Amino acid sequence: MNKTAKKIIINIAQIVGLIAVTVLLWYILALISDNSLVVPRPRAVIGLVFQLLGEGAIWLALLATLARSVLAFVLSLAFAFGLALLAGVFPKTRFCTSAVVTFLRALPTVAVILISLIIFRSSVTPVVVAFLVVFPVIYDVFVRKFQSNSELFDVCKVYDVTPANKVKFYILPLVRDELLSVTREQLPLAVKVVIAGEVLALPIRSLGREMYIGKVNLDTARVIALTVLSLTVCFVLSGVLSLAGRRHD
Repeated sequence: MNKTAKKIIINIAQIVGLIAVTVLLWYILALISDNSLVVPRPRAVIGLVFQLLGEGAIWLALLATLARSVLAFVLSLAFAFGLALLAGVFPKTRFCTSAVVTFLRALPTVAVILISLIIFRSSVTPVVVAFLVVFPVIYDVFVRKFQSNSELFDVCKVYDVTPANKVKFYILPLVRDELLSVTREQLPLAVKVVIAGEVLALPIRSLGREMYIGKVNLDTARVIALTVLSLTVCFVLSGVLSLAGRRHD
């Protein structure tokens, strides 16, 4: 058995162990509370998860949420790469690009959601919120990558390498090395933030809206089942991207 297979088995065992401990603690808490409205039994929630998977509306909500998450991630990646590229090619602009990122990071999320609801449709608001959360993180990853390879840029300066060649032979390879890991780490984050935005914006088709409806109806089991479904989606995305990264290596 090679190292990759052993690592996959260990990761799966860790995830299964974590799930088992979580379900056990959940079951104990349900027994102590003895109130399905407050803490429903794991068996009831798991059964509801499979029931939800049989509903076409949930699949439409899931696909809509994933589409918003992918859009937010792609926009974040594009803008982060653009600003990081500008800072890498023209170091004197790094102060301005960092100031823009710091400003976006400091914006209160609730205020952004409220303003977005006034300006945009409810389906756009979760994308805007996820962009403001994910974009600064990706930008920081790219900038740190450039800074850790600053000697390459010093070589470009010494040999008077043109900006086009600097991008082609130095910056793009550095970004390509980080692209898969950034996707693996930040796409699940985009999913979680989009769902949080959907809970407040309530777009017609979304997991966040389904959770809000469950909350209004005091259907705790449904809210937890939708949460389990969302976590499963994030785990699947991370797993698929991790496998893709190992094959690429």
